[in-house]
Amino acid sequence: MKTETFEFTGYNGTNLPAVIWQPEGEVKSVLQITHGMTEHMGRYEAFADFLCPMGIAVAGFDLRGHGKNPDDLDVASCGEGGWAASIEDIRLFYEQLKQRFTGVPHYMFGFSLGSFLLREYLTKYPGEGEIAGAIIMGTGHQPRWLLSLMMGIVKGQIKKVGFDKTTDLVRQLSFGVYNQKFKPNRTAADWLSSDKVEVDKYLADPLVRKDISAGLFWELLGCMKRTGSAYEYDGWDTSLPVLLISGQDDPVGNGGKGVQAIYNRMKKTGMENVTIKLFPGARHDLLHEEASCAAEVRGLIADWVISKGKIW
Repeated sequence: MKTETFEFTGYNGTNLPAVIWQPEGEVKSVLQITHGMTEHMGRYEAFADFLCPMGIAVAGFDLRGHGKNPDDLDVASCGEGGWAASIEDIRLFYEQLKQRFTGVPHYMFGFSLGSFLLREYLTKYPGEGEIAGAIIMGTGHQPRWLLSLMMGIVKGQIKKVGFDKTTDLVRQLSFGVYNQKFKPNRTAADWLSSDKVEVDKYLADPLVRKDISAGLFWELLGCMKRTGSAYEYDGWDTSLPVLLISGQDDPVGNGGKGVQAIYNRMKKTGMENVTIKLFPGARHDLLHEEASCAAEVRGLIADWVISKGKIW
């Protein structure tokens, strides 16, 4: 596997740390990853190492306010207007990859916060035939009235501390609520994975931000509200292959119920090629779950990419 790190010029000229993991031999397809909240692309190196021998190149960049970006290293925040800018960052990165890897299928993968960005991206850029498929992992669906209520509360926190800072209430409403299901808690990140070693690695990672800002949480809630609309998928390419995967104990997906609701809405819209897979006993971060589950997830994704492959 060949590794290339570089600065990608995103929307409005913002430089973002990026990486491409490329097979030693022929590139048969490309997987563009949009990572999750507070994490960074470096956490996907082992996944890329698994996919590259199959001819699948893996690429992505650290989202604004995440990873190697020179911001507050404790708090993940995209800055005001950063959510919309991140959608355009994904688009520009796609265009660069398309120019570099011509004539091979291009897939998009979004995890957690990245899953919501990807869903919103596909609403704005549904381009029939542009991508070969979308993998949506660790996503969710909540009642829009509840999201509106939470947005109002978080807006008050922004007025108190600013867009790029956090508060105890924001911590509780975001990660704290997710962790409640797993009391008594060993750590603040028990909800991520049932594998204690992986949780400890996450917490010790110097590039993982420890908190989410009030502003970024408000933006995420807004996206969850928009993607929760009954009409969200009306403009999507109905022939687009979509793989929805989640842990059955993932609080973001409400124990699989939210993911099932998304699947049902996609099918109701007329989407022809949607697959759902819920993993019993697994929590939020399937690629960092206990070994046998993580291996099954990696294998499922690889098999799905290979089976769905088509040329631009």
